[in-house]
Amino acid sequence: MDSERLATGTLLKDRYRVVRLVAGGGMAWVYQVEEAQADGTRTTWALKELRSDSQSTATLAEARRLFEQEAEILVRLNHPNLPKVVAFFEQNSRSYLVMEFIHGESLARRLDEANAPLLEQQVLYWAVQICDVFEYLHARPRPVIFRDLKPSNVMVTPENNVKLIDFGIARTYKAGQERDTVSMGSENYAAPEQWGKAQTDARADIYGLGATMYHILTNVPPIPAFVPTQRLPAQHYNPGLTDATAAVIDKAMAEDRASRYQSAADMRGALFDCLPARARRRAQERSRQSAAAAQSRRVATPAASPITVTTQPVAEREPTEAVSTPTTPRSPLAESARAMWCAACGAENRAGARFCRNCGADLPTSQQAVLKIVEPAPVHWEYPIRKRLTLIGRRGGAMPVDLDVGYYDPQGYVSRNHARITMMSDRYHIIDLESSNGTQINGKPLVPRQARILRPGDRVQMGQITFCFLMR
Repeated sequence: MDSERLATGTLLKDRYRVVRLVAGGGMAWVYQVEEAQADGTRTTWALKELRSDSQSTATLAEARRLFEQEAEILVRLNHPNLPKVVAFFEQNSRSYLVMEFIHGESLARRLDEANAPLLEQQVLYWAVQICDVFEYLHARPRPVIFRDLKPSNVMVTPENNVKLIDFGIARTYKAGQERDTVSMGSENYAAPEQWGKAQTDARADIYGLGATMYHILTNVPPIPAFVPTQRLPAQHYNPGLTDATAAVIDKAMAEDRASRYQSAADMRGALFDCLPARARRRAQERSRQSAAAAQSRRVATPAASPITVTTQPVAEREPTEAVSTPTTPRSPLAESARAMWCAACGAENRAGARFCRNCGADLPTSQQAVLKIVEPAPVHWEYPIRKRLTLIGRRGGAMPVDLDVGYYDPQGYVSRNHARITMMSDRYHIIDLESSNGTQINGKPLVPRQARILRPGDRVQMGQITFCFLMR
């Protein structure tokens, strides 16, 4: 059977033109496509194609069943943290699913780029959002169990909102059934009951969220549930992790599902308690907005009839809203976390402030972060930080560096992959990547793999080189 990828420019159903291949693996290829509208504008969609050479399940027939099941499930759902389906059809003996194109990157990619545990408060904020969507899925008239939560199946948009993708092995819960018809899951994240021991319910997704948090907060995937070796606690790999967050992960990943959180709402409440008061209020407000948005969408959208393979787009058969970009409002955390730094005294001020709350100095309308090299003197040189992730070091490391300081470090005191600066919602954090000689901030050594906020005026020392962090 033909298994070639679609070439760029391929036109499907006389309306969807392939722009590029986005991802491929497992059962499907995912493409970015454009649809020309009557007014001359172009709408961007994601096109998921069932791979005819798929060996992820026993037969192609089973792969097709799972693909159609994904369409069946998604067409009935409408939530800010889920991609919206707009069409499902067959052409040339291939099956296609057209849905919202998500601008962003997966948690797996963020973890790969950081090569270090991600920031705890940020992970808690994402986990709260995942609890929001799980609460929605589990409360459907026929509860939907996702069953495959893992870093690669969670996308983060530029607005810092998460989107769950790949419902290929999701299932509807059937009361009274002893076990799942098919045992499936990603081994590092699947709950023990997913390996044929019992029917999966909402608590399997709770386990998956705990396992995903474990991975992105330690940079080490958890041991599969079926392996008899005892799992090391998250704080073994990330000593900077708070006791409260570590306890949430342990409870979510309990082998006995009766010992886990019994609902997404219960786990979300525990996650709120892990956040500082101000961040907790932002996350709670965001959850309220998410629930309200899901409710308004549910009221506005008629119940979908069972979907079948058809040559007509879903959008033409039922009057649902089709969008090409995320429709959720900008994250309250992303909005309120924007900070204005005072160049005179270094104090942090709220977004849009005109004067410093500490010293009264005028604040600029926009600011650029820079690293100014102050040692060795008399070097006069600055490096503007424009990327979300900036890797500092020398050539020849496992990853190519963004800021190569080799010229000023002829004796090699700076490691090849020494430290990383991360920009998150207009805040800057620095992480030492277990460098040979360490990193110091204002004369105090950083704990390796533990993020530290950078503030204007901070002096960052790596070997014989000293930078001053500034906001201009």
